[in-house]
Parts: sequence; structure tokens; C-alpha cells
Amino acid sequence: MEFSKIQSLLSVFLFLSTIFVQHFAAVHSIGVNYGTLGNNLPPMAQVAQFFKDKTTIDRIKIFDVNPDILRAFAGTGIFVAVTVPNGEIPNLVNIKYARRWAGNNIKPFYPQTKINYIFVGNEVLHWGPQNLIDN
Repeated sequence: MEFSKIQSLLSVFLFLSTIFVQHFAAVHSIGVNYGTLGNNLPPMAQVAQFFKDKTTIDRIKIFDVNPDILRAFAGTGIFVAVTVPNGEIPNLVNIKYARRWAGNNIKPFYPQTKINYIFVGNEVLHWGPQNLIDN
């Protein structure tokens, strides 16, 4: 096959590949981690309203189950992923404790706050505390 035909086929392949990737890799949501460390943060209700009204952010992740944040995002339509603190991990192997934890930390806010994920632990790594890894 001559070089010009190979070049033409390669161009067509790259064009089709680009179309394919753009079509199937389209972003349909944007999320952010919402950390609360620091003393210069606006009030949580103001942040929630800003995200809702002035951005395309439709998902947040918080690093705990802060009831003030969960109340602030109620009714916004923004999905909230919460995180079970590392210290709670060993207790959650007990099903009664886990149900009580969810009843106290999730149920009061759901479905008004669109809690879509419950992450267990923050950066529990294979070299971390053994009781967290085991549980």
C-alpha cells in the first residue's frame, strides 16, 4: 500500500476515534470535594445556594456527616456523598451499630438532601492502622 493511502486511512481512523471518544466521554455532571477546614469559609447555606444558582456543580463530597452541611444542601437537588469517619469503621461491623449510625446520621436528612453515596473512611490505606484495614 502506498504512503498516501496509509496516511488517508490513518486520518479517517483518527477522525472517527475523536468522534467516538467525544461522544462517549461527555461529562454529564461536575462534582467537588467540600472541605470545611479553615476559618474563612462562607456560611454553608450560602455555599449551597451559590453552587445551585451560579455553577453547574451538581455533586459534592463531604468528609464527614456534618448535619449543618446536610441541612444546607436540602432541597438544592445537588447530590451529596458523605463519609463515615475512620474512627467509626471498627464499630460498623456490628449490624445494630451500623443501622443506628445510619438512622442518626443519614435518615434525618434523606430524601430532602440527595445523599447518593456513603463512603466508609478517608484514605484508609494498606499501611494504615490494622483495625481499619481489617474492618
